[in-house]
Amino acid sequence: MKKFKRLFFFLLYYCFAQYLPSSYLPIIGKYFNRIRQFCCRRLFKSLGKTETIQRKVYFGSGKNIEMGNGSSLGTNFNMQQVVLSIGENIMIAENVTIIGGGHNFDRRDIPMIKQGKLPKSDLVIKDDVWIGANSIILGKVNKIGKGVIIGAGSVVTKEIPQYTIVAGNPAVVKGMRPYEAI
Repeated sequence: MKKFKRLFFFLLYYCFAQYLPSSYLPIIGKYFNRIRQFCCRRLFKSLGKTETIQRKVYFGSGKNIEMGNGSSLGTNFNMQQVVLSIGENIMIAENVTIIGGGHNFDRRDIPMIKQGKLPKSDLVIKDDVWIGANSIILGKVNKIGKGVIIGAGSVVTKEIPQYTIVAGNPAVVKGMRPYEAI
């Protein structure tokens, strides 16, 4: 029965809820967001009191996602081959992609497509992180530290220490967040 229930919410999300209008739509947008949250609460490993789950968010089965309170997933968020732990108060903008796993390519005598896939990657995104629009986080990244800012269009290829500001392709350190209000 549990598998049937999970399948029902999986189909409800991917066939209906993900296509509902944005939560930014005046007056009724918040209700569309609640429908998406309702489905994700039944699909994710855990889901806190989430701010928003926007349209067309792709997360596979959802069973490998933990998401903390006050966090948001932007329009067209896409994750593949990742076990993902999202902390609290995370802002993930539109068109962000998180790619884990990959393909084996150790041997030249066997086509890469026949060498199999690498296992899923584990990624922990600590609290108070802002990931800018159109950013890509690759599979070798295991941790994004607390308070990190990732600039729009960045390609993250390695772990980022806490309170660091990164941008670019590949993402490089541009600065640190200040300790006190300016």
